[in-house]
Amino acid sequence: MDVVCLSAEDCRLLSARFAEHHNSHRRMAGALEEAGATEALMRLGALRRLEAHFEIDLGSLCHRFGRRDHPKTHPLERMVLGYVAAWTPRPDGTGELWVRLDRVRQVRELIDEGERVGEPGA
Repeated sequence: MDVVCLSAEDCRLLSARFAEHHNSHRRMAGALEEAGATEALMRLGALRRLEAHFEIDLGSLCHRFGRRDHPKTHPLERMVLGYVAAWTPRPDGTGELWVRLDRVRQVRELIDEGERVGEPGA
């Protein structure tokens, strides 16, 4: 089982990329570079490499996980988010988002299978 652990700051950075920069690494990197936020820029690059390695969109996941308790979030979306990720408290009072990659892959396969069922000739 593969698990990606993201700090609260990682989640904020990835969620901001999704919400403020249309999930574009290039746009967010440009904004961070322009602001002189080199540490955040380096961290964003490391997170992007992690996404590429595991073929997962952490920006979307962090953004959706952060708003999972919003009243307008569909209960099914809430369930799926709880299935693929969990906020895990740490002894120092902070926490980490644990993303279970095997479960993300399972959900992706179910979505892909559902899309194929609706295609003509399937």
